[in-house]
Amino acid sequence: MTVIHENSDILRYEDGAPYIHDILTNNTDKTIIETQCCMLAFDENGFPLKLQWNFLDSSAESSFENIVRTETSILSAQTEDYRGGWSLYDGEEMAYFPNAGNGRANQVVYSLLCLKQIVFEDGTVWNNPDYENWFQTYAGKETNIDELQHYYPHEYRIALE
Repeated sequence: MTVIHENSDILRYEDGAPYIHDILTNNTDKTIIETQCCMLAFDENGFPLKLQWNFLDSSAESSFENIVRTETSILSAQTEDYRGGWSLYDGEEMAYFPNAGNGRANQVVYSLLCLKQIVFEDGTVWNNPDYENWFQTYAGKETNIDELQHYYPHEYRIALE
C-alpha cells in the first residue's frame, strides 16, 4: 500500500500572492481523514528559505519548516487535487495584510513536502518511519537543484499493523 505526493507547485492566486499546492493519491484500501505534513521552501539555487509561514499570527517566528495538520477525505484509489493551498506571505503582493517577516515568499521556487502522519477513517494511524531522516536531510540545508526538480512523485510505503 502506498500514498503518493504526486507534485507540489508554487502557484499564485488571482492577486499574485504565492501559495503551495500539493496533490496526494491514496493507494491504500482505507479512506484518509487527516494528514500531518511538513513543508520546506527553497529558492532557485536550492538554498533553504526561512519564511513567515503563519503570517496572520504576529507572534509566529520565521522558520525553515512548517508542519500543518489537514482534515481531508481521500477515498481509496482517489487523487486529491483541491483548489488552493498554503498561502505564503509576500509583502509585495499582499498590501492589505500587516507587514510580517521579510517577505521572502516571492523567492520560493521549490517546495518539498513530507507526510509525517496519516489518520485513516477506521482510526488507524500511520507514522512515517522515514520522517526524521528526511527532516535531517533537507530542513535548513542547501539542496541540489536536480534533486529538487525530481523529488516528485514521492511515494510513501504504508505498513499498518
